[in-house]
Amino acid sequence: MPLLLRTIARSRWYEEPWLEEGKAPASALGDLRPKENKLSFWHVEDDKSNLHQVVSAIAAGRESPTHFDYALFDQTLLTKIGVRIKQTAGDSFHKEADEYWHHDTAKLSAENVAQIANIIMEHGTRERIWKREVTRLVKQAVTSGIIDVNPLKDRLKQKGLLNWLE
Repeated sequence: MPLLLRTIARSRWYEEPWLEEGKAPASALGDLRPKENKLSFWHVEDDKSNLHQVVSAIAAGRESPTHFDYALFDQTLLTKIGVRIKQTAGDSFHKEADEYWHHDTAKLSAENVAQIANIIMEHGTRERIWKREVTRLVKQAVTSGIIDVNPLKDRLKQKGLLNWLE
């Protein structure tokens, strides 16, 4: 069962008493804004052995360290609603994650996006990694050479945020 990860804002995904069970609230669609009718996801191994690497890849591209909220769900659920997903190059500072774990959907309709929100709501797990742990994961990836540190440092230096890596 291959898993897909999508970053979310946890506050948009609470169950509402007035909403049918398994249905996502409309605010959840704010986390599923397609670009060119595509959505980006990250492949996570069944045993979650690459989860921390995926998190560090995404988190390193953020302005500053923050909590990391995400949803994980079974990739085959997209196939069941007719959504195709394929491996594509990512654009993080983590070359392995970009090459092997980044995926995109294609040709999404508005209905598909709503269906994906409902899949995440009904079948997904929504989790958080706290800021301290996110910072540790990114620093560990930088120290071990997994993250391409020079372009990352250049970007952070331009924004005056280099200190969060030190």
